[in-house]
Amino acid sequence: MNLAETIVRYATGQPDKVALTDGRLCRTYSELVMAMKKIAHGLQLKGLVHEKIAILSTNRMEFVEVFLGAIYAGCIPIPLDPKWSTNEVSAILQQCQPKMIFAETTFVTNLTLQDNEIQLLTFSTEVKGSYDNWQASLIPVAEMDGTNELLFIGFTSGTTGIPKGYMRTHLSWIKSFEATNEVFQLDNMEHILAPGPFVQSLSLFALMQSLYYGATFHIVHKFNAHEVLTLCKQNPNAILFVVPTMIESMMHQAVLGQTHIQALINSGAKWSKESKRRAKEIFGEANLYEFYGSSEASYISYLDVYEENKSNSVGKPFSGVQVSIRDEHFQELPNGTIGQLYIRSDMMFLGYHHLPEETMAAFREGWLILGDYMYMDEDGYLYLAGRAKNMLVSGGLNIFPEEVESILLQLPAIQEVMVLGVPDLYWGEQVTALVKWSGQQRLSIKEIKDYCRQNLASYKAPKQLITVDHFIYTSNGKLARQMMKDYVEKVKV
Repeated sequence: MNLAETIVRYATGQPDKVALTDGRLCRTYSELVMAMKKIAHGLQLKGLVHEKIAILSTNRMEFVEVFLGAIYAGCIPIPLDPKWSTNEVSAILQQCQPKMIFAETTFVTNLTLQDNEIQLLTFSTEVKGSYDNWQASLIPVAEMDGTNELLFIGFTSGTTGIPKGYMRTHLSWIKSFEATNEVFQLDNMEHILAPGPFVQSLSLFALMQSLYYGATFHIVHKFNAHEVLTLCKQNPNAILFVVPTMIESMMHQAVLGQTHIQALINSGAKWSKESKRRAKEIFGEANLYEFYGSSEASYISYLDVYEENKSNSVGKPFSGVQVSIRDEHFQELPNGTIGQLYIRSDMMFLGYHHLPEETMAAFREGWLILGDYMYMDEDGYLYLAGRAKNMLVSGGLNIFPEEVESILLQLPAIQEVMVLGVPDLYWGEQVTALVKWSGQQRLSIKEIKDYCRQNLASYKAPKQLITVDHFIYTSNGKLARQMMKDYVEKVKV
């Protein structure tokens, strides 16, 4: 099974339909497949079938051509993040040992190639890079036996340490495509935007889904709310895959009744109650969804914002996703009891690349361990108590920041919030809330405590309140918790 073969079939049936556009250039399906087959032929000539091919690039046409060409040839593409340091890029290259690297000229300085046999081809905007010359010399291969279980190796965007490579298969993403259509009811899939970086699984997934179903994907080089809204106006009924920070920026720019969006599909971080309310007003004609998942698991659960009646829930499981909440002895827990979340589905990843111990730790008896603590209600909806890695201990008691944050986000005065533990001689860690306010209203720590105590155990209520002007986010829209914690420690010094 090769995902690229479906795109070849679309090129036969609708050769002149636009597959990709970046506002300046377009590629029809026939042109895209021609480029894909050329690259596959070039990799075949070099004897690189089934080898690893690295791509260090921002969102651009060439990224897509190489990614698909590598897949068609049965190679394993490895997208590298341009935001990584030279040391991080070097560590990943050392681990993966790609036989060929495609990179934007801007990022070539990030590469330290110790193996002289690795060929480097460059993309350039100003002048033709070596990639253009190499591709121009190739002829498209007629057919190719590009069978390979692996689709690609992506990397987590961890804020500490070297990112881990997660291995995805063709089948796992095809199953995920099917789940997308079923749950989000994407009957009219003509125009798709995912304005985040392709190195993040959300945008890369949306790109591949668009091509897998014969739609037009609009490449956005770097997220800009005005540009995205303009594209939506020019291409009515567009489907957007976004993160909450993008939605916030778009709502500041949007004009009521002029958005023309078919669906907003949100992931990456919890969508606040107040933000959802405003989204309903501004994007009133659009279907609004959010889903909970991960690069390793794909989809886990989802919510239709218009049908939502489960405050703070991360939704109900996707069809085909088995969910189990268990205690520290791996015993299943009853509804309403917090425990660690385990899942099974055909959408899961294979494991971590060259990390057998990490892979073994991620699974137990066929169940994927998410590292999240949840409980399920009697209707099958999941609620996130918190992530094991974020848990803090105050007065000897375990507290999950996400649980406290979900309560605080119900206050209209709070636009964004992050809860963390600040070192304290008495408490061990003092529960502290970093707050970005919605408007002029400022709540006191007493008001915050009083509200929390209506919904939480008293020891979980913040004991300290710090106002911030903005939060720092990772490239996939999640709170950069360690960076914010470092910021607080500097402020307190």
